[in-house]
Amino acid sequence: MIRFYHWLARPVVTGLLLLLPLLAFGYYFFSLQFNILWFDEYENIPFFLTHFVDATTWRERIDALLRPNNEHRLLYQRLVVYGQYLLTGGINFNGLMVWGNLGMLVVLYLFYRTLRRQKLPAVYLLPVPPILFIAQNYLLSLTALYTLQYLAIIMLILVTLYWLAGNTERSFIGATCLGVFSTFSMGNGLLVWPAGAIVLLCQRQWGRLGVWVCVGASAIWGYFYGYSVQQGNTEGFAFVATHPLETIRGLLVYAGSLLDLLPAMPLQNRTWLPLVGGIVVLSFLTGWLLRMLFRSLTERRSGLPHYDAFMVGCVSFLLANTLLIAIFRIRFGFMLVLWSTYRTYILILWVVAYLVLLRLLSETNRMRFLPVAWLLFTGIGIISYITYVPEAIDRRHHMQGLTFDQRYSRVGLGGTRNSALAVYIEKLTIDMERRGWYSLPQPVLADGETQLLGPVRDTLNAPPMTVATTPEYITVRSDDPAYQVDRDRETYLVFKSDAYTYVMSARQPWSLGRNPFARPPGFVAEMPVQMIQPGRYRLGIFRTEGGKGVAQFSGQFADVK
Repeated sequence: MIRFYHWLARPVVTGLLLLLPLLAFGYYFFSLQFNILWFDEYENIPFFLTHFVDATTWRERIDALLRPNNEHRLLYQRLVVYGQYLLTGGINFNGLMVWGNLGMLVVLYLFYRTLRRQKLPAVYLLPVPPILFIAQNYLLSLTALYTLQYLAIIMLILVTLYWLAGNTERSFIGATCLGVFSTFSMGNGLLVWPAGAIVLLCQRQWGRLGVWVCVGASAIWGYFYGYSVQQGNTEGFAFVATHPLETIRGLLVYAGSLLDLLPAMPLQNRTWLPLVGGIVVLSFLTGWLLRMLFRSLTERRSGLPHYDAFMVGCVSFLLANTLLIAIFRIRFGFMLVLWSTYRTYILILWVVAYLVLLRLLSETNRMRFLPVAWLLFTGIGIISYITYVPEAIDRRHHMQGLTFDQRYSRVGLGGTRNSALAVYIEKLTIDMERRGWYSLPQPVLADGETQLLGPVRDTLNAPPMTVATTPEYITVRSDDPAYQVDRDRETYLVFKSDAYTYVMSARQPWSLGRNPFARPPGFVAEMPVQMIQPGRYRLGIFRTEGGKGVAQFSGQFADVK
């Protein structure tokens, strides 16, 4: 391994291997991004921008910037949206995604600077990019709001903790100001204050700790001032009290979810490897953090070096966030511990665990450990691209189908038929187009999609389908061997009545056995009953390939009440 280390440490090899994960992510990202918005993005982007631009007083502008969405205030995200508007005169969700994902480059740079301040060569950064630039968190990477919310708050807090660990008056002032800004940029931003307090405690900076606590208390008070949002946090604690073992299991699975490598497997089979990984990483980081706290409080010394202080802050923040996910999200469904958007915190948790372990090793053992860590994390990254890119492709096609429904039937990108939310979203969609800010893509699916809106001429060419109806969904399955998962090829299920046309993207059926790669042939598509207007719908399919589409209808019908 020492010989392998020296080969990896060659400047050309190190530079190339650091660059490859970024290039792979860039190709994957730019291939799958799509200039559409969905659900919460309506409130946080066009709704915010409308109220901010139309405001006539500074009070109204501040209200628009700080208005809560769910339990979050999103100052950073809204400033970025307004900045794009000033530069371009409109809204481009691809551009917002690009800006949001640049936050991961900032995180990478912080880790690089941390190693360099410890005089460790850049070769020790090699295991980091394969985990940070991965496909597992595709829901975040390919959603404008999530990159400017979840990823942005991680970036802001890590920059704050990096400055705080600098242990100078100037860096403390910068960290305090950025901590206040982070507080108002997402609910998780509140965690910067306890994490920062632990850093200052370990550095034995009692005066700065007092200032930090006072400023943090004021920022937290300001965050909740005039705050009327209730997210059912009481129910979260009640769930923990009545389901303690499920909560602990969820906490461990979430912490180890980097090892959730086979998303097509049934949930009960997917969780075992993450469970083991979670036990290992949480035990290691919790033990290390407690040890650092004990040493800092019992040993008289000047304080921690920058590397250790920064890691203490990162571990404190990430462990607290992991615990909050387990407490407040599992009650909505255990599956949320494996939700792609939340995965970003865990990617960084594992990178921090690697950096902590690196610091504990002697120089010789460090050189032996590096190739093992690089091979392990690179292998995880490669497997994740193989297994998660199809999921990301499915998500893109799903959003395209919903956008088609929004454009032609006025519901799809949020809300149910005739609901206040659906009316609100349609109103904002029209208003954005009227103002010249943004229009839904056209064509959405492929050239020729407008043929779906005309009369049905052919009712014989669609493959055989089986239809199952429940109060919630109309589920259509087919053994059609022509169905394939591909960025440029998709099959959309078509529901057509005299007055409305809806589509829903198809996907591969889930794996039914232990082999996640043995997927049943054909496709399945599930249309929520409450998304389409009552009526009798003829079923068909719309195949797209190479930017063109062909419709095929059947003699089968589905009735919606």
